[in-house]
Amino acid sequence: MHPEATTDPQTVRWVIPAGTLPVVGEIAEAPDELGKLLGSDGIASIEVETQAVVIRLADGHTWSGTGARVRDALGAALHHPDRWRPAGAVTEDDLLRAALRDVLDGPVGDYIRSHGGEVTIASAHDRQAEVHMAGACAHCPAAGFTLHARLESELRARFPDLVELRATEECGRTAGPTWLTLRRRSA
Repeated sequence: MHPEATTDPQTVRWVIPAGTLPVVGEIAEAPDELGKLLGSDGIASIEVETQAVVIRLADGHTWSGTGARVRDALGAALHHPDRWRPAGAVTEDDLLRAALRDVLDGPVGDYIRSHGGEVTIASAHDRQAEVHMAGACAHCPAAGFTLHARLESELRARFPDLVELRATEECGRTAGPTWLTLRRRSA
């Protein structure tokens, strides 16, 4: 577990191993000391991502003053994953969608975007995910490699129960080569 700063000085993103907690989203109840800090004074909110716990301190509290107590409480609370309670019901589909969103928002998504591609979530249910590939990804010969070697492997690390990941391509285009216009080199 390690902290990452955010743009909000009251908020720290605590990175944890994928799959540590069986919940995602806003937390209503946390174990032991972390729950006391959330329920009374010190912590304004806790949100769980697939690979992080995002904690926002209450007004009047600072990380320099409260940070060590929050860190210790979070470390202890992670040993009791069954005692975390989300603000709303969390389904397996929610966990899959959150894991897929996490992958697409991270380095895999950055890689895809750096090549002019775009991947969005089409569906996530019954341990199966489908993504929509557009931009440079549509009809790209390396799209299958990107889908399985990069996207699927990262998704399985966050959601090990994945049965299948498949992709659809941009609608309205026909398969075939894409011609690029090259300028003539000057002599």
